[in-house]
Amino acid sequence: MRIGLAQLRLENMDKNVRKALDLLRKSKADVVVFPELFNTGYNLENISKSDPKFLIEASKETKAVIIAGIPEKGYNTALVIHRGKILGRHRKTKLFPLLNEHKIFKAGKVVKPIETPFGLFGIMICYELRFPEIARKLVNKGAKILFVIAQFPSERIEHWKVLLRARAIENQVFVVGVNCVNDHCGGYSMVVDPLGNVLKELGDCEAYDEVDINIKYVDEVRKKYPFLNSP
Repeated sequence: MRIGLAQLRLENMDKNVRKALDLLRKSKADVVVFPELFNTGYNLENISKSDPKFLIEASKETKAVIIAGIPEKGYNTALVIHRGKILGRHRKTKLFPLLNEHKIFKAGKVVKPIETPFGLFGIMICYELRFPEIARKLVNKGAKILFVIAQFPSERIEHWKVLLRARAIENQVFVVGVNCVNDHCGGYSMVVDPLGNVLKELGDCEAYDEVDINIKYVDEVRKKYPFLNSP
């Protein structure tokens, strides 16, 4: 499975959408991942105009599963889209208190993996990365890869790096973290394997890259190190 990391510099809504559509046309990945609220940012005017139709239409022209964070129906949402259909959505359950996010969005209530042509995907959004119980719930329900989309700040980017690796190590899964870059967000999107090795790490500038992984490696690691089966 080839995963595309779309570490976008968030600008105005039109530019964000154009960049995403152009990237999808060029991508060779099986799964393309965009950051949290990638089309609007936290701009309240943009949030009110957000509509997933552009992604649904774009997905008809690519083989890729698209994972993208957008505002939807009052929630901070990660959509999983393939071939013109929404396969599922994760609505952010932990709203970030330092941004008063609860004044902008409602909190989601459901944590469960989403079925895709490549297996069960566990999705987390930014602040949820700090809650290991969310990752473990997704893994206990069958996810062997976790996708974390974010607007993670530059001043705490070392937390981001450590937490992504920690979630991979403690759950013996692949973890894909895709952050944005702007005046406040620090980038460093990465792919981590089930032993905590960083397979790909982007820097602090806008970038796109693709990484090949073998999901069967999760089973190999768990067989060799059966830590999840400990009583």
